[in-house]
Amino acid sequence: MPKINRTIRVGFVVGLLFFCWYMRDVLFHNWRFRLFSANDWEFVWREFKAGWTISTAYEWAWLVTVILMIPLFLLLWWGSVKISWRKSFMTVFGAIVRWFRRLIYGKPNAQDIVRKKIKLKGKASHKKVRPQPMIPGGGRPSIKKTGRTMDAKQELPAEAQTVQSANPSAPMYQMSASSAGNEETAQKQEDFLNEDVRNIRLEDIQMPEKIRLEEDLPAIFRDNGYRVIQDAVFDGKTVPYIGVSGDRIVLALTDTDKGDWLADEEFFNGEEPLWFSETSSRISPVYVLLTLMKNFGKKLTDAGLTQTVMPILIEKEGTVINAGDMLEIWKQAGVIVCRTDLGGPEELQPFGQALPKAEQPATDAAVIGVQNLLGK
Repeated sequence: MPKINRTIRVGFVVGLLFFCWYMRDVLFHNWRFRLFSANDWEFVWREFKAGWTISTAYEWAWLVTVILMIPLFLLLWWGSVKISWRKSFMTVFGAIVRWFRRLIYGKPNAQDIVRKKIKLKGKASHKKVRPQPMIPGGGRPSIKKTGRTMDAKQELPAEAQTVQSANPSAPMYQMSASSAGNEETAQKQEDFLNEDVRNIRLEDIQMPEKIRLEEDLPAIFRDNGYRVIQDAVFDGKTVPYIGVSGDRIVLALTDTDKGDWLADEEFFNGEEPLWFSETSSRISPVYVLLTLMKNFGKKLTDAGLTQTVMPILIEKEGTVINAGDMLEIWKQAGVIVCRTDLGGPEELQPFGQALPKAEQPATDAAVIGVQNLLGK
């Protein structure tokens, strides 16, 4: 019942607006014809009885406009019922508010936008962990802690036992002269080392190096049943690897931008999805790869080839710090994101594990067909 009531209400509003516009701005404005005027319909009827034939384009246009009036109204009614007006209103209203805010306060910072849109999970960045400093001369400082706690099994010195038995209210442990001297020496050594550490320059601090994942990508393609085309140019972009099999064509792009990147695959104000670093941003390589896949698949269909196109992005130098949160989004988009060489993080599979095996071996005709598309 609520759906029927909504349909009737929408039809009433749409019909009122449609017929008012149709009668005034279409029929009356162009032909001086009033739809609900009995005199106008009597005039048309008399002309037809008198043998009036429609011969000019002007008269044909009037007849087609009158005939299409009801179908157009029904089509507009059906479309209006399908629209979620409340959601559309909130979208338009929100866009207007954002436009006014941008007009008053300026364009928002892109990093702040992504920080609000994505809530990161997982381990903390290595930049939040203070590295253990290196001494310029080599080696690491060994700072001796001077806490005065003792293990429960450790026996007290004789001097301490004598003092404790004489004065029960005295502290449990008092240092002898020799232990006090050792404590003072240790304190001086600690002060010396702390002074040395404070003089270390920032550029002298060495961070642990990434573990390089060594993979022979063309060999991995061949081992999985693909014929490899390297450094092909398509739509003005270089595709490092194209793997061809009988049932699948793999478009593999390598991302060689260094640094830590925050991935975002959502459009914002009509702009392409962006990836952000601490100091810059760039168009998402996943978006670039999906655009290439779409255009390549269209040309593949036009050429009569039946293979499916699989996009793979290979992180080679940089680290996607929110990869764990993005894996499901990339999966829904139909793209595989993996890593090789110095790319990361470890949540991404190595390329050798991410590449699926070809179900059908590549034929010469399939390879030649792809090469023809690429202009090779």
